[in-house]
Amino acid sequence: MRIGLVIHAGRPASIEAAREAGTRLADRGAEVCVAGDDGDDSIPGVITVSAAEFASGLDIAVSLGGDGTFLRAAHLCRDGGVPVLGVNLGRLGFLAEVERDRFGASLDAVARGEFEVEERGTLEVEVTDDTGAMAERGWALNEVSIEKSARQRLLLLDVYVGGSMFARVPADALIVATPTGSTAYALSAGGPIVSPNVRATLVTPVAPHSLFDRTLVAGVDEAIEIRVLPDQAPAVVSCDGRPPVTVDAGGSVRAIGGGTPVRVARVEPHDFYGLVRRKFGLR
Repeated sequence: MRIGLVIHAGRPASIEAAREAGTRLADRGAEVCVAGDDGDDSIPGVITVSAAEFASGLDIAVSLGGDGTFLRAAHLCRDGGVPVLGVNLGRLGFLAEVERDRFGASLDAVARGEFEVEERGTLEVEVTDDTGAMAERGWALNEVSIEKSARQRLLLLDVYVGGSMFARVPADALIVATPTGSTAYALSAGGPIVSPNVRATLVTPVAPHSLFDRTLVAGVDEAIEIRVLPDQAPAVVSCDGRPPVTVDAGGSVRAIGGGTPVRVARVEPHDFYGLVRRKFGLR
């Protein structure tokens, strides 16, 4: 098997886990690689490839970090159809579910090819400028966020759902999230926890200055368009916390669910509600 490692280079625990994984997987006959800047000469038996080539010929990728590292792995692997197994070396870890005490056993299962694959839908995102010209395309597994750039000012947005005007929202930001992303940024803004089995798109305002401060749950096939109204500072748009794009006043952001899925590898049965209970310490 060819197995890729995605590492949080700034976290010593991730580097240590990568060394352990490289040795263990190589001992079991796997070819192991890491992407781009993740390369580390102190990881024995591991080759470094460019980010563009990372998914080529890969059977599975193993993310070693928190959910941010998993999202980076997902962006490396989605278009190549490569499944990603997340090992949680961070805090909450809703995406990176394998805990450190199950790390060795999970690697052994991966080396034997003993894993299931679950598909998680994504948002396809388009950003247009104030002339209507396409400025950027991207996608998100968790969410696309539209945030203010002027600290002292609100962002004034018109929100359209399925082509119909829904609301004018003055807020610090607006989040368009998948059910997978319901336990991420949208949750911290007061949004609901949504099962990943639900086909839906969430629209959650952040610190809205209006009586309407609820999350809208739209159909996965209903396009969400957010227009940045004129005569204000630009907005800043980011997919899954990746490098942001500026949208000037008069521009817009369009997101629609049902995009190419991210393939999530599981070495144990997935219990979403048990995971939520453990992470939040529910009784």
